[in-house]
Amino acid sequence: MNKDEKKENTEDPIEGVADESEDPIEASVEGEAVEDQPSEKEPSLEEQLAEAKALADENYKNYLRAVADLDTYRRRVIREKDDLRQYAISGLLESILPIYDNMGLGLLSAEQAVDPNVVSEGIRMVITQFQTVLGENGIEEINPGKGDTYDHNLHEAVQTQQSDEVEAGAVLQLVRRGFLLNGRLIRPATVIVSGEASQ
Repeated sequence: MNKDEKKENTEDPIEGVADESEDPIEASVEGEAVEDQPSEKEPSLEEQLAEAKALADENYKNYLRAVADLDTYRRRVIREKDDLRQYAISGLLESILPIYDNMGLGLLSAEQAVDPNVVSEGIRMVITQFQTVLGENGIEEINPGKGDTYDHNLHEAVQTQQSDEVEAGAVLQLVRRGFLLNGRLIRPATVIVSGEASQ
């Protein structure tokens, strides 16, 4: 054998082995990749339409349930508001009823009593009891005195009179008490206001 034949013998088998070893590996890797990927079939238009219809039906049922729940809630709130409006003063009424009873007893006592001081003292006691009940329920009296500053937020002037005793624009006389409920004006105090003093 000469040198050229040896070279061919040594090179050819290596190239052949290299070619054979590369091809099976690549082929097997590509084969595995193909086998690993699941074959996903896209749903047909009919299937997609059926899914969309099912979803629409479910959403419509959810909508109907939500509307029914809202209507039930609305009715319950209206009923509760009506109950609250009808029975809100029941606590205040329970507090006032003893005063009503005492006024009846005071009237019986006044018819039998000879001394007017006994009657006036009984009325004074009932008024004190009534004021206590009002205060416990957040009701505050507006009772401006003579010479107090006129406050248009709390007072209502029904008349103006000239006075030398009280400065102009001040309260001269209380006609009717006013009331606040938890700081909110329920009824303003009715007053007579002093005008300019006569010259």
